[in-house]
Amino acid sequence: MSERPFNAAGRLAGFFVDSKLTPLVILAVLVFGTLALLLTPREENPQILVPAAQVSVALPGASALEVENLLLTPLEAALSQMADVEHTYGTASNSLAAVQVEFDVGVPKEAALVRVYDKVEQLRGRLPAQAGVPVVTPIDADDVPVVAITLASSEYGDYALKRLADRVAERLRSVRGVSIVQVYGGRDRELRAQVEPERMQAFGVTLDQGLARLAASNLARSVGDITERGERAQVYLDNQLDSLQALRRLVIGESNGRLVHLEDVAQVVDGPPQDRHSMARLGFGPSDRRFGQAPAAELPAVTIAVAKKAGENAVRIGHQVQERVQRMQREFLPDAVHVVITRNDGDKADDAVNTLVEHLVIAIVTVVAVLLLTLGWREGLMVLLVVPLVMLTVVMADGFAGVTINRVALFALILALGSLVDDAIVVVENIYRHYSDNPNGDRRAMAVQAVAEVGNATNFATFSMMAVFAAMIVISGMPGEFFFPIVFNLPTAMFTSLVFAYMVTPWAARRWLRPKPLLGELQAHSAQAYGAYDRLLCLLLDRPLARRGLYLTMAVLIGLSALMPAWQYLRPAGPVGDKSPLGLLMTFLPKDDVNTFNIFIDLPESASVEQTDALVRDVGRVLRQTPEVSNYLVALAQPGVTDLPNLLRGGLNRSAPYQAEVRVNLAHRRARARSAPDIVADLRPRLHALAARYPGSVIRTFDDPPGPPSRAKVLAEVYGTDLARMEQVAAQVRQQFEQTPGMAEIFDSVTEPVLRHRLVVDEEKAALSGVNSRQIADVLQVLFDGVTVGRVHLPDERSVVPIRIEVPQRDELRPQDLDRIHVSNAEGKIVPVSELVRRVPDHVDAPILHKDNERVIFVGGEYLTGAGLYAVLDLNERLRAIDTGTGTLRVGNLGLYDEPPDSIGGTSLLWEGETRMMLDAYRDMTYALLLAISVVYLMLVAYYRSFAIPLVALAALPLAFIGVFPGHLIMGAEFSGASMVGIIALVGMVVRASLLIIEFGRDAEAQGMTLRDAMRTACALRLRPIVLTSLTNMLGATIMLLDPVFRGLAISVIFGTLFS
Repeated sequence: MSERPFNAAGRLAGFFVDSKLTPLVILAVLVFGTLALLLTPREENPQILVPAAQVSVALPGASALEVENLLLTPLEAALSQMADVEHTYGTASNSLAAVQVEFDVGVPKEAALVRVYDKVEQLRGRLPAQAGVPVVTPIDADDVPVVAITLASSEYGDYALKRLADRVAERLRSVRGVSIVQVYGGRDRELRAQVEPERMQAFGVTLDQGLARLAASNLARSVGDITERGERAQVYLDNQLDSLQALRRLVIGESNGRLVHLEDVAQVVDGPPQDRHSMARLGFGPSDRRFGQAPAAELPAVTIAVAKKAGENAVRIGHQVQERVQRMQREFLPDAVHVVITRNDGDKADDAVNTLVEHLVIAIVTVVAVLLLTLGWREGLMVLLVVPLVMLTVVMADGFAGVTINRVALFALILALGSLVDDAIVVVENIYRHYSDNPNGDRRAMAVQAVAEVGNATNFATFSMMAVFAAMIVISGMPGEFFFPIVFNLPTAMFTSLVFAYMVTPWAARRWLRPKPLLGELQAHSAQAYGAYDRLLCLLLDRPLARRGLYLTMAVLIGLSALMPAWQYLRPAGPVGDKSPLGLLMTFLPKDDVNTFNIFIDLPESASVEQTDALVRDVGRVLRQTPEVSNYLVALAQPGVTDLPNLLRGGLNRSAPYQAEVRVNLAHRRARARSAPDIVADLRPRLHALAARYPGSVIRTFDDPPGPPSRAKVLAEVYGTDLARMEQVAAQVRQQFEQTPGMAEIFDSVTEPVLRHRLVVDEEKAALSGVNSRQIADVLQVLFDGVTVGRVHLPDERSVVPIRIEVPQRDELRPQDLDRIHVSNAEGKIVPVSELVRRVPDHVDAPILHKDNERVIFVGGEYLTGAGLYAVLDLNERLRAIDTGTGTLRVGNLGLYDEPPDSIGGTSLLWEGETRMMLDAYRDMTYALLLAISVVYLMLVAYYRSFAIPLVALAALPLAFIGVFPGHLIMGAEFSGASMVGIIALVGMVVRASLLIIEFGRDAEAQGMTLRDAMRTACALRLRPIVLTSLTNMLGATIMLLDPVFRGLAISVIFGTLFS
C-alpha cells in the first residue's frame, strides 16, 4: 500500500494517538452526554408542529348564505393570500363565519400568528358594520395536554367535582414548565331566577320590566372625588348584588301599591345549572380493580388537563403533577372521589424511550458479541468504546438542535449502529494487519499509517452515507417532520463515528492491541473461507460466460422482485378483492400497539342530548364487556380532552347535542394478550351494530396513529358552485362508498334538516303598541334559552358567578303558546307577545363549507382491510360515471402533486386523507432515494474523475432490491414508509462497502499489480471488515423487528444487505 500519512485522517490520528487530551475528551463526552440524556425532553413520537389558527366573526341575524358572501369569502380570500399557507377551511352558518388557516409544517408559529392578526386587522374595515370583532384562536400543538387527571365519584355530582377540580387546577399552575391548566366537564355555580309566567302575569309585571330593573340595580362605580378637610376622598356608588338574599329581595316592579320582589315571581336558587346541555362521565373497565364496585356503571366526572410549555420535558412534568395530585388527595380530596390518571404522555414517552434504550443495549451487546468472536476481545472492546461516545454525542447534538429523545430518534441510532462501528472496525482491522505484519515496528507510526491508508476511502464512504440520509430532507409536510430525527441523527452519528474512529481507536490500539496469529482449526477454516471466495472471484473474473450467467440471473431476480409491489394490484375481484399470490401490500405506516383509542359518535343533527346519551350508554356497555379496557371517558355535547390527532382533525368544535366522544384507555400492552388494533377490530362490528339501531348515526373509531394523523383513511372532497347539485353528487358518492367491500364508518358533511320555529315580528303592530324588536327578542331569549344579566359579587369566589334568568323546564312554553307571555311599552301598558309575532315553520340554515376558497362537501370512511389507496382505486372508475347534471364527475388528485380545487368546469371530486398523504410521502421518499443516488454518484465522479468507477460502486445497489420485497413477504409485513427509509439507508451501506474495495484496488494497481490481481487483493483484504459491517448492520436492525411501525425498515436493511 502507498503511504499517505499526511491526509486529514492521518493528521488527526497523529495528534490524538499519544495525546493526554484523548482521555479527557472521552471523559467529557461521557459526563456531558449523560447529562444530556437525563435533561433532554422525551416524547413518544416527534411532535409535529402545524401552525394554525381559527378566525371567527359574528354577524347577528344573517343567514348562512349572507355570512358566506359577506364574511367567509372575503375572510378566507385574505387569509389564503399569506405566504406558507397550506390550506384554509371555512364554515358559514347562521350569524357566524369561521375560518381555520393551516400553515406549512415547520413555519414558526409565532410569526404565523402575527401574520394572521395583521391580516385580520387589515380586513376589519371591509367587513359589514354590524359584524362583531374578529376573534383569533391559536391552534397550537404545544397546548395539547400531556397529563389528564379525572375526578369521579358516585357520591358527589359534577358540580361538587368541578369545585374540587378548580382547586386542584390552581395548585397545578405553579408546577415549573406547565403552561395551560384547563378543567373539562362539570357545572359551575350560578344564582338562578326561575321565573313563573303565570305569577308574573298575576302581579302585572312583564319579563322585560324585570330584566331592565335587574340590569339597572346591580351597579357599582366611582362617581367622583371631593376634598374634605384638605384631603381628597372618593365618592363611590355601591348597589351591588352580593348574596342570594339580596337577589331574592330585589324589587322588579309594583302592583296595587305593593312592591314586587323577584322572589314573588320566581324561585331564586344558588347552585349549578339545572338543564343538562352537556355531560362528562367516567366508566371503569374489567382490567381496573375498581370495576363493578360503584353503584353506577358510569360516574360523573371532571378532568383537569395540563399542558406543558414548548421545550419542556413531559416526563418530568408528568411526575411532578402526579406527586402534587397525590399530596392534594391526602390533604383535601374526599375518599369517595376517585382520582384517575386518564392520560400521561410523560409516562408513555418514558416507557417508549426506556424500551427502545433496552433494545439499543441489546443491539449493541449483539454487535459487540459478534465483534468479540470475530476480531478478538481486545479489538471488540476498542470498537465498543466508540459506540457510547457516538450515542452520547448525538444526544448532546439533539439537545442543542431542539430534537427530543423519541422513538424515531432512537430508531435512527439503532439503524446507525452497524454503520457507526464500521469506521472503527476498518481502522482497528487495518491497524491489526500492520501490527501483525511488523510486530517489532513503531506502534505509533504504524497506527497513524494504518489510519491514513483507509482515511480517504473511509472519509468518502462516511460522507456518502451522510449525504444519503441528508437527502431525506426533501420529504415534506407532516411525514417530513415525523422522520426529521432520522435526517438529523444519522448524519450526526456518521460524522462523529468517523471522528472518534480517528481519535480514540488509534489511541486505544497503540496501548492495548496485541495481535496474535490464527492457529490450528480456526486458521484452517479462515483459509478455506478465503480460498472459496477467491475461487469464486476468479471464476467470475476469468470466464465471461459465468459473468453473463450471473448478470442474467440477477436481472431476472431484480425484475421479479420489482414486480411484487405492482402484482398486488392485479386481483381477480379488483383492488378491494383478495390479494394476489406473491403480491406485496403497501401502506403508509402500520398501526401501532398503543394503550388508548378514540370513539367519535355522531347522530343526525336533529337529535337531542338525551338521544345521544342513550347511544353513548350503549357504547359504554360494549366497552365494559371488553376485558382489556381499563377505563373510558365520555364527553357528550362538549369537546373531550384534545390530543394532537383530534386537534388536526378539527375535533375542537365537537360540542353539538348530537356529538359525543369516548376516550378509551386499555391495560398496558405488557398486561394484555391482544394488541390495540386487534381489540379495535373486534369492537368495530359490535359498535356498528349499535349505530344501526339509531338511524342516521355513525360511530367511528380512531387508533392513535404512529405517525402523522389524517382526517380519514379514505376522504373524498366534492367541489362545485351549486349546493343542491353538490349534495346530490355527494349522496351518490356516499352510496358508492357503502357498496365498496371493506369500507365502514362512512360519513359526510351534509347536515340533516333541523326544524326551526321562525317568529316574525309584525312591525306595524309593534310600532302601534310602543314595543320594539329588542324587547321581544330579550323576552323570548329568557323563555327558550335563559339569559345571563350580570354577576353576583362574592369576594370568596375565584370564578365568575353569573345571575341567570330562565323559565324552569316544567314551565317551558312552546312557540304556539306565546299568548301567555307579555311585554310592556313605555307607558306601562302590557301587550301579549302573540299579538306582535307570527310563527313560520322553517328549517335551520345548513352550514356552507369551504376549503381553499371553494365550496366543498366531505365524504369519508375507514377501509378496514388495508391501505385506503386500494379502496380509492376501486372507487375511482365508478365515481367517474356519476352524472353531475353538466356531464360526468371529474375525479382527481391521485397524481404526483396535490391538485388545487377548481369548480369552473362543474362539480369535481378530489381525493384527500391518508391516501393523499401516502402518495405524497412515497413521492418524496422516491425523490430522496433518487437524490441520494445522484449526490453519491456526482461526489464519486468528482473524487475519482471518472464516470465509470462511480457506476461500479453503485452496481451492488440493484442487488439489494432482490431481497427487500421478498423479505417483506417472507416476514408477513406490509411495505410502508418506514420500508422506504430502509431502502434509502441501503444506498449508503452498499456504496460504503464498494468504496473500500475500489480504494484498496486502486492502491494495489498503483503499486504495479494488474487490475485483476489488484481487485483480488482488495477483495481479500476487505472481505472480513465488509462481512463484519454487513453482519453488524443486520444484527443491529434485527431488534427493530419487534416494533410494528419500524419493522419494515428493519426488513429492508436486513434482506437488502444480505443480497447486496
